[in-house]
Amino acid sequence: MIHDSLGRSAERYYALHPLFRQAFEYIDSHLDELADTNSDGKYAIQSEDLFVMVGSHTLRRAEEAVLEAHDRYIDLQVMIAGSESFGWAQRAACTEPRGAFDTASDIGFYNDSPTSLVTALAGEFVIFFPEDAHAPLIRPEGVAGGSRKAIVKIRVDAK
Repeated sequence: MIHDSLGRSAERYYALHPLFRQAFEYIDSHLDELADTNSDGKYAIQSEDLFVMVGSHTLRRAEEAVLEAHDRYIDLQVMIAGSESFGWAQRAACTEPRGAFDTASDIGFYNDSPTSLVTALAGEFVIFFPEDAHAPLIRPEGVAGGSRKAIVKIRVDAK
């Protein structure tokens, strides 16, 4: 997992995956458009190898959050407005799957509890790799309202 600010140098992450440069450049050049609530939806950047889903979300209490993980995609979650907390746990340490992994949707859920919590503010991002179980949509303590974010999905084996 990575947590950082868009205002810092995104170039430091380009070497982690061939599509990270394109993902960060897309966010940088489209951030104003993505902030518009009329832009909710899914947008292909590079077919199914790289796409973004943007929307506004209702947040929940930490105890209601469920850990999830993906096999085929890395999540680059960019906070556009509001703030959101994310639970995290090492996926390999999760021992309580909540049903079978849904390969068609590339998601599996766990009844395990997160081992840490991070809060991302507007203008910040988190990156979750397949080895990261994460619990999104947690309302930060003392914060009312929801969040607006762009979730860039980056196919792990894309070139």
